[in-house]
Amino acid sequence: MKGKKVVILIAAVSVVLTMSVMPALAEVKSIVLGSGPVGGGFNMVTVGLAKYWKKDLGITTNIVPGAMPGNLKKFAKGKLTFTMGAAGWVRAMYEGNQLIFGEPARFARVMFHVYENPWYVIALKSSGLRKISDLKGKRYGGGPNKRIWGAIMGDKMEANGVKYFDNPKVVIANFQDMAIMVGDGTLAACPSMLEGFTPQPATQRLMQEKEIVALEWDPAVIEKFKNSMFNATVVKKEVLPFLDKDLHTFSGGAGNMTCRADVDEDLVYKLTKTMHKNLQRLAAENPFWVYPAKIPEILTFDCGVPYHPGAIRYWKEAGMWKR
Repeated sequence: MKGKKVVILIAAVSVVLTMSVMPALAEVKSIVLGSGPVGGGFNMVTVGLAKYWKKDLGITTNIVPGAMPGNLKKFAKGKLTFTMGAAGWVRAMYEGNQLIFGEPARFARVMFHVYENPWYVIALKSSGLRKISDLKGKRYGGGPNKRIWGAIMGDKMEANGVKYFDNPKVVIANFQDMAIMVGDGTLAACPSMLEGFTPQPATQRLMQEKEIVALEWDPAVIEKFKNSMFNATVVKKEVLPFLDKDLHTFSGGAGNMTCRADVDEDLVYKLTKTMHKNLQRLAAENPFWVYPAKIPEILTFDCGVPYHPGAIRYWKEAGMWKR
């Protein structure tokens, strides 16, 4: 009788353990993946990739569009198993940055990065503005959300001698409206972002209408924040047509694919391998995949969040894991 009880107990424990982890690869028919707003870079990345995960692995990807920080919050609360995110935000979620997230999401694991996502400050060339410090006392754009862009931009502006917090001359608006206001002179300058090699649509429209420049940061500010959550980076002059030299600025966080630590290792290995095997096809079909095709080292970028063992296994096999 005791022997039977032991067998039953072991069987029950096995069932519980089996139910507590994600199914093995052979059983996975679909996954749910957080992306970004429809039409944005993260959304286009996931839509393009889903096609090959379906074609090669038979896995359907149910994409959840929406604001990237919002999807990261869903991930942190266990409502998403996979999500696209900007590296700085994923690190903030992993560490539990109190400005944005609550408890640390230590279960987050990176699979791969796709493209660098730097931000910079633009102004009309005719304005005569050339440096961030030239914005002292002027009305300028502070980003689409002051709480979020305060974390990205505010401390750096203040360190460069330009007031951001509690400044009535800082205008909060979406990127399209900020670019329009720079174009008509309502704003002296505003932030913009580069997704891989592609400027934001609002900046592209402004470039067609006016000559613009990117304002230079004080080198001391670049040095001070070089290893911050939104770290220092360089935009090569060849990438943006209005640059006459490399621009030292800051990252909004390299776009990456993140999953939970308890996702099956073989599944993450296969998903990562399938992406890499089809990278050139993805780049031919989608401008946001051109960056890793041309700069493959971004794929294994270290953002301060651990990689999933399944991803590490593939990147080692591909000879791209350098640490």
